[in-house]
Amino acid sequence: MATLNLCPGQAWSQQAVEPSFHWAYASFFGTGWYKVNDERSAFIIRVAPRWTFGEADIDEQGNRSISYTLRTPLTLGLSKLDFADIPGIIDPDNVTTAGINFSADADVPVTKRLSLRPSAEFGYGTILDESGSAWTYKAEIRSQYTFRSGKLDWALLGGLGYVGYNPDRGPSDDFTYVTAGMEFAYPVSWPRSNNNQTMLYWHVTYTDFLDEIDFNTGIGKQESIAKNWQFGLALGKRDEPVRIWFLNFDRLGLAYNYSATGDLRGIKFVFRSLYEL
Repeated sequence: MATLNLCPGQAWSQQAVEPSFHWAYASFFGTGWYKVNDERSAFIIRVAPRWTFGEADIDEQGNRSISYTLRTPLTLGLSKLDFADIPGIIDPDNVTTAGINFSADADVPVTKRLSLRPSAEFGYGTILDESGSAWTYKAEIRSQYTFRSGKLDWALLGGLGYVGYNPDRGPSDDFTYVTAGMEFAYPVSWPRSNNNQTMLYWHVTYTDFLDEIDFNTGIGKQESIAKNWQFGLALGKRDEPVRIWFLNFDRLGLAYNYSATGDLRGIKFVFRSLYEL
């Protein structure tokens, strides 16, 4: 049974509650704000530069091309997240945990509609100004089955994964999960949009944590989470990325996390298709 901790900045000791989202789990949940039982919050920033080689495709003769993607996800745990105080967010004293991972995946077209995406990730994280650190790991396979109905593009999504960590002291921990969902894309028209077709994206997913996850919400307090729903909405361009300064995003939006068991709530940023995370 895995444990997530929602107490940024706490010392890692037998007397104190362990620090915020563990690094492996921070990478899993992604950039956003998460709260359990209205008691403890976690603020996570995940940045994942990527390099893609090749293009996934399958022709009429069944010849298959596979694309490969390498990433170096960096996750930061913050003690506060206040967009009215941008200098406070980027203040180094606001960063309580940090981790860097290395991941690789392959996009494998099985048919014209069905694709599989196996991936593996490992990394290292630490509590800043403390002595706690850990190696983290993750393995996952995702699937996507696509449809087109007039202007509407949509896909059935699936996933099976395993996440864990091995700390420098204390026991190791991990969990497995199964995910199913749907993702949609629809073109919308804006005045003076020229030839840049804007796309409206939305998705819904359901995740079953097969081992459950225990969130530490305070000393001697825990909340178990077994199931989680996510609803998301985003905007993007059909044929080009969304550019902000020197950064490129497939889309920009927000998703709401809600646990069917326990009391996990979260708002996270959406930057690309769930199949490509």
